[in-house]
Amino acid sequence: MAFETVDRTKLYSSIVEQILVAIESGTIPQGSALPAERTLATRFGVSRASVREAIRVLEHAGVLDVRGGSGTYVTDVGAAKVWALRAQATVAGEHSPLDVIVARQSVEPRCAEIAATGRNERDLARMRATVAEHIERVAEGEDGADPDLAFHVAVAAATHNPVLMLMFERLEEIMRRAPWSELKQQTRVSSEGGERDIREHQAVLTAIGKHDETAAARAMREHLRSVEQDLLAEVVG
Repeated sequence: MAFETVDRTKLYSSIVEQILVAIESGTIPQGSALPAERTLATRFGVSRASVREAIRVLEHAGVLDVRGGSGTYVTDVGAAKVWALRAQATVAGEHSPLDVIVARQSVEPRCAEIAATGRNERDLARMRATVAEHIERVAEGEDGADPDLAFHVAVAAATHNPVLMLMFERLEEIMRRAPWSELKQQTRVSSEGGERDIREHQAVLTAIGKHDETAAARAMREHLRSVEQDLLAEVVG
């Protein structure tokens, strides 16, 4: 394995990137052991602490399996781009988009369900306004990211549950930053330019408007499944 001496301004992030490239290329096969920590430190030209931090990031992402007294091994899924994306997001101090969608799938269908029982006319008007703006932007060939996200914020607000709203505020903050916003933008370009998202938002809105909590949760779940499939398609390529 021909690793390069890393830029000392990047240290462990550069180590992570090089190990990921080696795994993806098959230079380090799945199931195989990495060289010893001391050996890696010498090859990268860094301290063992920097190597240890890079390994910690890759272990947290599911790429490596650190076995005490045995060594550090590439997991069976180590070469998957899904896990690589998580590691790269961690290095950047961000959250993996695929972890974000799992969190959303846990929270948002329940928000839609509760919104269907507790929404008022103001809530519905707010949702309709976001859908209308989304339609207008897509028709004009503009980015629909803001009204897209605003719809989900409006659904969370319609629960009138301050804890759920607080949880979604945190999700909203994450989704406004890279890598989520960048990857989602790529999926919008390659998946009907946001038109499908609009149709699915309308399905959620219709169910909430009818006080149909079961249909609202189902529609939101199906919408987020579509988003997940787009993200996976973009990552796996």
